[in-house]
Amino acid sequence: MISQFKIVFIRISKDRIFQHIMFWCLSFVILMNVLKVSAEIKRIDLIYTAIFHLPIFLIVYLNLKILFPLFLEKSKYFLYGVLVLGAVVLGSAFYIMLFDGWIDYVFTGYYFIAYYGFWDISLYFVIYIFLTSLFRLARGYFQLQEIEKEKTISELKALKSQINPHFLFNSLNSIYSLARKKSESVPGKIIQLSDLMRHIIYESDIDFIPLEKEVEMVRNYIELQNLRTVEKDKIKLDVVGEIDGKKIAPLLFLPFVENSFKHGLKGGGKNVFVDIKIEVSGKILIFEIENSKGKTTEINNSKYKGIGIENVQKRLDLIYPGLHLLKISDKEETFKVLLQVQLK
Repeated sequence: MISQFKIVFIRISKDRIFQHIMFWCLSFVILMNVLKVSAEIKRIDLIYTAIFHLPIFLIVYLNLKILFPLFLEKSKYFLYGVLVLGAVVLGSAFYIMLFDGWIDYVFTGYYFIAYYGFWDISLYFVIYIFLTSLFRLARGYFQLQEIEKEKTISELKALKSQINPHFLFNSLNSIYSLARKKSESVPGKIIQLSDLMRHIIYESDIDFIPLEKEVEMVRNYIELQNLRTVEKDKIKLDVVGEIDGKKIAPLLFLPFVENSFKHGLKGGGKNVFVDIKIEVSGKILIFEIENSKGKTTEINNSKYKGIGIENVQKRLDLIYPGLHLLKISDKEETFKVLLQVQLK
């Protein structure tokens, strides 16, 4: 019941009409207590406060609906200032004429006077214009933040969806090679691939996952890829530090590991190797991977080619802005990647 009420309240609070109604109701209550003629609120106080709001209401919406979007939002600041000043003068003149003459023709049974002079009532208009403009700017800012948040979430989902088939194709090729040899281990490897895909599709469909699961996925990936290479002893994976209880954004390591196999062990070079080190020191995670450079390596200006690596770079910028360091070193015979992330 409480959660449903909370949802309804959030929806109502985001409604612009509701926000305007609440603002003017609050304004009415405050001004009624300021303008009342005695300790007890009477009918004349309600009427006077309502009429007092009329010129304020008109000038506020003249600013919000015309001056603000046509001049302030288009960076015409000087012209906007001049027009706002003119609106304040117009509103003050309207207030004085309203209470000094026009109102007597409408409410013949009451005696109303303009309590405030030109400069005093002008101050009211300035305050209301300032407050309502500030609220509009704040609403625009939060709407922009919400749009940026939704854009970031959409980008992350798109990047993940690009990673999944890339990994699946490589793994299926490994099992296919094993199946051609009629190996009895094929069913077990299919189950292993199924576990990996479950991790990618379901367990990684959140912002952060346990670090030990990400490390385990790297181990499983290496085992699957080992089915296609005779250089198993040239692959090293070292895990240093306490990884339990730590969390990280999913699928950050896999593209680098994939590239190390593609350009290293399967690149056609000599003295092939892949060295992977994952180290945790406090809240700092250091991921290092170095592999030999093969003949089929496609590297240009120290940047890996391929969707996978580009995705990691984009995801790091989105998830860990200012909290990561990524260096890719392209030497004559080796590639080396150093990724440092401040864990959350």
